Amino acid sequence: MTMHESSRTRGVLGEIRAEQYLEQKGYAILARNYASPGSEIDLIAEDGRVIVFAEVKMRTGSHASGREAVTPAKQKRICRGAIHYLMRNGLMNRQVRFDVIEIQGERVTHIENAFAYQGPAF
Repeated sequence: MTMHESSRTRGVLGEIRAEQYLEQKGYAILARNYASPGSEIDLIAEDGRVIVFAEVKMRTGSHASGREAVTPAKQKRICRGAIHYLMRNGLMNRQVRFDVIEIQGERVTHIENAFAYQGPAF
């Protein structure tokens, strides 16, 4: 297995763990690995009436925290993908939130409202 394959496998395992975590908290999973032009969102879920766009970060060792790893450029890409998802599914009137879920060993850290919308005003 190459380093990229190993990294991707860890990422998939982290996403599965994050999804299970959200489901245990009562969230409904709407989409996994949602791809749109120039963007991919790890998990899209519904927390009550709020649509949650979650970036999952699997951490090993002493890397930067999950929140720090979601750079401003990455935030903009996630926001573009979120708009695409909302428009495509007729959900533009819904409240949204951008979360980061960090998986490190057995620990799950869920950072709600990790960043604000980065894009044009409506």
